[in-house]
Amino acid sequence: MKLKTWFVVLSLAASGAALSTELYRWTDDGGRVHYGVLTDVPQRYARRAVPASTPLPPGTTACEARWHRFAASAACFDQYRLVGGGLKPEAFERCTEVPQPDCN
Repeated sequence: MKLKTWFVVLSLAASGAALSTELYRWTDDGGRVHYGVLTDVPQRYARRAVPASTPLPPGTTACEARWHRFAASAACFDQYRLVGGGLKPEAFERCTEVPQPDCN
């Protein structure tokens, strides 16, 4: 009985950790901005990684800001992609859909 209780507690803790997954933003050596979970950040860019919710640098254009929101949204949904295509239903509960910007 105690083993079952621990299994349930561990399962709930693991699912809670998945709910609190935070997205990060980092810039590579070529100046390209990437989004993903902390485990996706290459070691050499770990010091550059900031939470995706961190405000963008001053001087960021409105178009760039829209592209950043789109990329962060895509990175969130990527965590819930299924092997054969499609998404897990909880993706729509935890991620915000952002349409692709129409600006360059």
